[in-house]
Amino acid sequence: MQRHKTAMVRHTLSQPMSLLVRHGLVGPEATVFDYGCGQGDDLRALAAAGVTASGWDPHFAPDVPQVSADVVNLGFVLNVIEDAGERLEALRNAWSLSRKLLAVSTMIIGQVPVDGLRPYGDGYLTSRGTFQKYFQHAELRAVVAQVTGVEPVALAPGIFVAFRCPEDEQDFLLQRRRSRRSSTAGYRVERPRRAAIARPEVHERIATVIEEMAAFAMDRGRLPHPEELTPTGHEKLSHERVSFTRALELCREVAIDEEAFSSATAARREDLLVHHALGILNRTRSASQPSPAIIRDVRAHFGSQRELGEQALEYLHALADAKRTAQAMEVAAELGVGIIDEDGRLVVDAERIESMPGVLRCYIGCAFHLSGEIDGPCLVRLDPLRKRLTLFPLEEWDPPFPVSTRSVSIDLRKQDVYFRLKLRRLVRKADIFGMSPRSKQRQLERQHREQSGLGERIVLEHVAG
Repeated sequence: MQRHKTAMVRHTLSQPMSLLVRHGLVGPEATVFDYGCGQGDDLRALAAAGVTASGWDPHFAPDVPQVSADVVNLGFVLNVIEDAGERLEALRNAWSLSRKLLAVSTMIIGQVPVDGLRPYGDGYLTSRGTFQKYFQHAELRAVVAQVTGVEPVALAPGIFVAFRCPEDEQDFLLQRRRSRRSSTAGYRVERPRRAAIARPEVHERIATVIEEMAAFAMDRGRLPHPEELTPTGHEKLSHERVSFTRALELCREVAIDEEAFSSATAARREDLLVHHALGILNRTRSASQPSPAIIRDVRAHFGSQRELGEQALEYLHALADAKRTAQAMEVAAELGVGIIDEDGRLVVDAERIESMPGVLRCYIGCAFHLSGEIDGPCLVRLDPLRKRLTLFPLEEWDPPFPVSTRSVSIDLRKQDVYFRLKLRRLVRKADIFGMSPRSKQRQLERQHREQSGLGERIVLEHVAG
């Protein structure tokens, strides 16, 4: 088989590498090895951003040594190997090179139509004579778990990450499950300061350290521990002969708005509750090995792991109670976060998940634990009565009636993920975005409903294709 013909030419990062960058798993501080790098487009993009990256490919870069790295990417390689034994060998080799994590991605059944393709082995032959195996999402998870010995985490449908260290996995899961918030450290409110505890000449000399502490405080809802200050920060304090405790006092006095800090604390508490509840529900093996930073978060916000556990169970009880979940959906709709459709399901823009009540974030987190997330514009539809969540990737947001050509359905009862190719049209964009009652968009939607005979609560219209 001429597998090299499947290598694509890109001018942007591939989907797996893009997700690794977006989730903070790849950056200038991490080394990367691309196992099966194709023509090296990802490597060039990473190098331009200051990331130390290299890659091997049996056709395009056969002489490049296979070296260990913090992050190893096995992107869309397994699906072009026609021999099942060779697939497992490639996966084992890639895992042996990874120091921190391995990312594995393949094509998934339902992502593209296979009508007209000729069956070959456990896959198909394409029109170019190349082999493609389309995995079930759960099948790929099982293969990665079998070879690595760890339960992988889904980044997106058909894209998994296996962590070497449970602490790293826990840090990642918490970071992914928390709200997408920008730091407010740069927004300062000048307030009167008591000369006895705030000497301008001191806080000006250690301004960079204070900024670092304030950013940490607004991110985690608590002040940093000495071990959480960077070496550069400690060097600065030592040079200026200012103690860590004194620096914290100055930070609290001149750089932190108490109201904003209180909001950050409340947000971090809910992040931890959702994270811990999902760890219990999904029986994540790494959940019993939180990182030191998470342990400090728990002590600061709950006092003890036991108290956190008791409160997290309340979230899980709410998930099992259809009435409480329905009430949370109504609250979200009243807040303008999402809208209820004709069958009582909540539809929301994926970018607004962080604004939803905690019980719904927990419900969505359960689904994303199985499927990973969709990159780009996407609608999320919650159907708690059927224990199902469906993702509708959109081609783009700009048109008056955005179109989705496929859906990803996560069945929480069966613990599996399904793709469907079906054309749908969003006909309540104005409600999704909370547009003015007199907006041109609402006028267009009213006209479309009248012409098409659609009910007022229809959100996604099926389009014959």
